[in-house]
Amino acid sequence: MPLFWGTLNQKTCRVIPQQCRIPFVLCALLCSPFAYSALFLGVSPGDSCLETYQMEIDRGAEADLPLDKMVEHELLAFQRNTPDLSEITWYQCGGDHISLVYYGAWFKNEVGQKRFFKNHRATLERKFGKPSFDAFDPGWMAKLVFWLEGKEDIEKKLPLVQWQPESRGTIMLQYSSLQVDGKAYGVTMSWEQ
Repeated sequence: MPLFWGTLNQKTCRVIPQQCRIPFVLCALLCSPFAYSALFLGVSPGDSCLETYQMEIDRGAEADLPLDKMVEHELLAFQRNTPDLSEITWYQCGGDHISLVYYGAWFKNEVGQKRFFKNHRATLERKFGKPSFDAFDPGWMAKLVFWLEGKEDIEKKLPLVQWQPESRGTIMLQYSSLQVDGKAYGVTMSWEQ
């Protein structure tokens, strides 16, 4: 069944505005540069380690070690590099299930870094709600405490946003000061159960 049976004319759009929004929203989602980059690459704690290994290989990532060695050490590690983006992913495995997902993306410029952070923060907020800690907006009481303890500019020293959804572990999103593959603008995310 085709997605669209025809184009909507102006008369239809005045009468039934919801029908006119659907094609626009679908295009916005499908045409977005982040439409195909799922949060944590679509992996979450509890997923199968072997299926995650295969997903990484299928998407073109390089394993840091042979599979049997990584399984023995209960840590899957991958990297994927393009001229514009360098990615590192780690998965802590217990048995055949993931207990920690770590994903890092490094860009050639600050624009890519900030766009990635902003988009993933918005996605995390939609999925898990308000952060439990936000170094960029800690609230006036926390700012006062940081000031009294001589820890002003916390967002520069600890550029981190954290969520603790019920029974879902801890999720962190932060800017990284490390350089990877010559790219100095990084963002890391982790999800631990």
